[in-house]
Amino acid sequence: MGRDVARSGSDGSAPPAPGIVGGAGRPGWWERPPAREHLRVLLIVATAPLTLWLGSLVLRHEPLPIRDFGSQAAATVLLACLATALVLAIHRLHLLSFPSLFLAVTFLFTCSPLILYRLEGVAAFRIWEFVDLTSVSLAMPVIMLGFSAFLLGALLLPTGDGRPTPAAPPPSPGEAPHERTLRRMGLGIYAACATLVVAATLAGHGLAHAFEGGYSAYHGAKRAGDVSRFVGVSVTHLLPWSLLILAATSRTRRARRQVLLLTAPFVVAMLAVGDRGGPIATVTVVASGLYLVGSRVGWGRALAIGLAIAFLIPTVLNLRQIPVSAWSRSTIADALANRVENTNTYLDDPISGFFVSMSSPYQTLMATVQVVPLREGYHLGRDYLSSLAVALPFRSVIFPLLGIAFDRLPPSQWVLLTLNPGRRAGPGYLQLAEAYLQFGAAGVAGLYLALGWGLTRLWRRMLRMAWDPRLLAFCLILVMETLLWVRNSSTFIVRAVAWGWVLIYVAPRILAMLGGRSARPLPAAVAAPAER
Repeated sequence: MGRDVARSGSDGSAPPAPGIVGGAGRPGWWERPPAREHLRVLLIVATAPLTLWLGSLVLRHEPLPIRDFGSQAAATVLLACLATALVLAIHRLHLLSFPSLFLAVTFLFTCSPLILYRLEGVAAFRIWEFVDLTSVSLAMPVIMLGFSAFLLGALLLPTGDGRPTPAAPPPSPGEAPHERTLRRMGLGIYAACATLVVAATLAGHGLAHAFEGGYSAYHGAKRAGDVSRFVGVSVTHLLPWSLLILAATSRTRRARRQVLLLTAPFVVAMLAVGDRGGPIATVTVVASGLYLVGSRVGWGRALAIGLAIAFLIPTVLNLRQIPVSAWSRSTIADALANRVENTNTYLDDPISGFFVSMSSPYQTLMATVQVVPLREGYHLGRDYLSSLAVALPFRSVIFPLLGIAFDRLPPSQWVLLTLNPGRRAGPGYLQLAEAYLQFGAAGVAGLYLALGWGLTRLWRRMLRMAWDPRLLAFCLILVMETLLWVRNSSTFIVRAVAWGWVLIYVAPRILAMLGGRSARPLPAAVAAPAER
């Protein structure tokens, strides 16, 4: 059960020979922990006033003190890039680390239209419901405040000694039954969900709607209740969570290859229904989990995964317009080349098509700063509190018994009344916009300060505790839902904490009890022969 590949360097490669970084036989200054620690303190001194200044701009509802709109966009993009680079450099984080994934997703959903504006001008906003350049400009300090606060939160953690993480020990005799039960449960969930989805599709339901009518038909049937709730939950939550459980319990090359093979059908199924967020978040977090349990995933492979995802995103959106039954080599080629008519990326080059595909959620931030606080006050945490009730396990059973009727207008529907009244579905919502909607500048600074500190600390803890399969599986689920939360409301993360804990810690114990197995450590007389 131990690792067959021990990680020697921070990226899974062999450690550099002495002198490669800093000359003959001596490490470079950057490799010396005191130097990075001194730089961390200096950055705190510089970042804290910057964060306070950006917070004052957001509080006063003012744009950046730069007249030219293009220069404002460039300044926002540059600060976001600089904050991301500093977080990775100071803490020597891998590209697949939790902070890196979060910052990359946040950057793409907030800065894509600003980059596109630098490339195309006002045409960058051609696919939006409506465009208010004043509100777009007012939203830029909010974005900068989020990245600055995240950087400050990450800087509050000491840098450590920067030594490579040693290979994780094999599970103890007490942990081995937990790992076996958890892996079997992951395989069982995957098999059960796959069987359910295939059976529903063959019966003319489930993915059959996407096969006949594409993305619109499937999600229309889902909203109308024609797609079973179990099928929807299986595709959206249980299948990706089962893959994360399998990644967390993969201690051998064979087990890791099994995870990769099982990931492929899931991604195909998600692409068939036109979903991009689910498969992308799942693939990246699975890769992160496999790195933590010993896979050799260097920066080169991580960059290759990122480029593949960037190429895939506009392709998925293009294929939404085509029913699965009509897919062919020519239609897939057209989707890859942005030649599908009636799409937002029609005839765009790959770079523009990618940024167009990522730019829609910015509308929600634009609309939020336009309305709040001038026409509507801050929600003061009401949406956060309501998300706790929505994500409560078994609420559909508990609430009727207690006589509670819960009526909730999620932020995505709230902002839709401003963007396009009467439309059933909009561009989702942004985590950044939700934080601003609740508490303004304080909400943005507080949330991203906590995320910067929390995700960085969680990654460093997982580098030391990856041998604990339950903790790793739960953290992977938490991180995946955090990535989905970037362009959704807080219900996603609350649901992950509630249901993920039940799935990882409660369900295996129940299964072990039903199977007549004890979760207590094995006696030494029994454990010793098993280890031999």
